[in-house]
Amino acid sequence: MRFLKKLLSLLVTVWIAVLGVLYICVYGGIVILIGNVIGKFKGKKERKTFISREVSRFGRAAFVLSGSRVRLSGKENVPETGPMVIVANHQSAFDIPLIPGYVYPEIAFIAKKELSKIPGISWFISALDGVYIERGNRLQTAGAMRKIFRILKEDGTILLFPEGTRSEAGEIGKFKEGSLSIPYKLGVKVLPVALDGTRNLLRKNSFLITPSRISLSICKPILPQDFSSEEDFSGEVYNIIKAALESMRN
Repeated sequence: MRFLKKLLSLLVTVWIAVLGVLYICVYGGIVILIGNVIGKFKGKKERKTFISREVSRFGRAAFVLSGSRVRLSGKENVPETGPMVIVANHQSAFDIPLIPGYVYPEIAFIAKKELSKIPGISWFISALDGVYIERGNRLQTAGAMRKIFRILKEDGTILLFPEGTRSEAGEIGKFKEGSLSIPYKLGVKVLPVALDGTRNLLRKNSFLITPSRISLSICKPILPQDFSSEEDFSGEVYNIIKAALESMRN
């Protein structure tokens, strides 16, 4: 039985890898070209909206094609427009397509500098006004932070995983100090999101994809202005996500 499960995971992994490359590099290239044409005639905003919708469609397809089921609650809590910072717990690399696929499509991604060298993925990050962060490079990080500030001031949306790393056990870890300083300083609303099950879909330090049941709970937005300190604000966001995670499991 264990051998059959591993064989199934291997087959699913190869299936997703092949489709992923074809979708991102072939169909994705067509999407970018069409987006550029739309941008030329209708403007940057329409271009970004079109590409974001395609990224959202890809996000949902990733879970359907992997044989996984996503149970979603709280969709009515998602604001129609930004500025907004989506804050979620982190279990797997699959959390990244999960959020635009099921929560909100128009996200400017914050990504590691290394991803800028990967064809396909880098196209979409750049097309969606994404921000690259190079760890240890203070000058580059400062420039990236200025860009994030600009995105939010222009009513954009970014996604943050305040734990800073993926959780192997699935429990929410402590938020990194200062991880929510951007929304707090700018007074931008935060949309807390609790997710569970993606760690079983793709475990940390593993390449095998296993069909899983995913739970996603979107909580009500909260405003930094309602808190006297950044610490209190961050603590409340943490407690909301933790409570939602426990509620999904119970």
